[in-house]
Amino acid sequence: MTDLLSIILAAGKGTRMKSDKIKVLHPVAGKPIIKHVLNTLDGLNSKIVNVVGHQKEKVQAELEDLDMWDLNYVVQSEQLGTGHAVKQAESYIAEHEGAVLVLYGDTPLLRKETIAEFVKEHQQNNSDLTVMTAFFDNPEGYGRIVKDQEGNLTAIVEEKDAAPETKKIKEVNSGVNCIDSELLQDFIANMDNNNAQQEYYLTDIIEFAVNKNKKINTYTVQDADEIIGINSRKQQAEAEQILRSRIIDQHLTNGVTIIDPETTFIDAEVEIEQDVTIYPFNYLEGKTKVAKNTVINQNCKLKNAIIGKNVEILSNTIIKESKVGDGTNVGPFAYLRPGSIVEDNCKIGDFVELKKTTVKSGAKVPHLCYAGDAEIGERTNIGAGTIFANYDGENKFQIKVGKDAFIGSDSILIAPLTIGDQAKTAAGSVVTKDVNSGDTVMGVPARIYKSQKQED
Repeated sequence: MTDLLSIILAAGKGTRMKSDKIKVLHPVAGKPIIKHVLNTLDGLNSKIVNVVGHQKEKVQAELEDLDMWDLNYVVQSEQLGTGHAVKQAESYIAEHEGAVLVLYGDTPLLRKETIAEFVKEHQQNNSDLTVMTAFFDNPEGYGRIVKDQEGNLTAIVEEKDAAPETKKIKEVNSGVNCIDSELLQDFIANMDNNNAQQEYYLTDIIEFAVNKNKKINTYTVQDADEIIGINSRKQQAEAEQILRSRIIDQHLTNGVTIIDPETTFIDAEVEIEQDVTIYPFNYLEGKTKVAKNTVINQNCKLKNAIIGKNVEILSNTIIKESKVGDGTNVGPFAYLRPGSIVEDNCKIGDFVELKKTTVKSGAKVPHLCYAGDAEIGERTNIGAGTIFANYDGENKFQIKVGKDAFIGSDSILIAPLTIGDQAKTAAGSVVTKDVNSGDTVMGVPARIYKSQKQED
């Protein structure tokens, strides 16, 4: 049995985003907003119910990789307010005994430490209802926390329903609540929509709980930014800036040198080991991992890249969904496309493009080369201007070059093709047939110039 039932409200379209994409799927720091919210539950023993509506299939598809969590879904077909949204999870609430955590799906700045402490305080105080609040100098747009003279919470009044005096209150509702399951069931059965919006407000549970003489507490977050919800592109950009600043600070604390934090962009799931140096105008995206003592020079973009230790990535290099081994140099102006693997102590130089290509340890592709669907053997040298011609207009084929081979400048290798160990091609050769180990070929088309068998 889980200690907690968590309900995430993620059914709204988000019309102010002016987008065909539902609000909670928009990214902040490289990850959909709703995934940031879900990550706040990491470490809690919780069953999770996502209340979805618009683009529900896309939301479920986005969360498929979180199958290790107890994720469940209910559908809110009509968006009739937060209370109505929670009602869709009524069957889960009825099965649960204890605390129910309710979160908005558009609050990516919440920290998991904050949520853990919030739930802990609710449970330790034996509260029936705990409301997370924050103080804003400009509380416009937020529901106001109304308390009596003794400081007890008596109501939450939404902005559109608030009187001028109430709007002056600076303590606001975060939308995060911990509610005893019995109280929540009782409220759902009795809530109404007598308000300006004619919606069922979850916030009405405060007055309901007061009338029932339930134990109500508030929990105030110290960093008010945590409760910021995203309803517009402007708010998305503001959240992006805050979250990226947090990410940078964490990497600096962990021993990463970041020359200019203002011009360095690191996604939330990027992992960087200590003594890595990152120069300005770099983008590290997705699930990129960078090992110790690596240097990333300016104007590079790494997406889902795995970078070894003691690597130097020179300026204006792009690496996507590829691996780079220890002690390797890449760039400048190199492009490693998805599926490429460069092993240890290699050189991938300027204006080199690799796609689904494995470069074995010690090999060099110094400059001006395209290699697709290829394998380049250990210590092999690929001359400038070499093209691995892997596509005949309909199908793609593989080219394999053995170890200790030498490919002369301006060679064109026509797939499918195998070039053996220690083989050589002369400059300008167009190689259309396999080359045996130790042989040298030259010409257009390339013919054997020197055969290892003849020498033997």
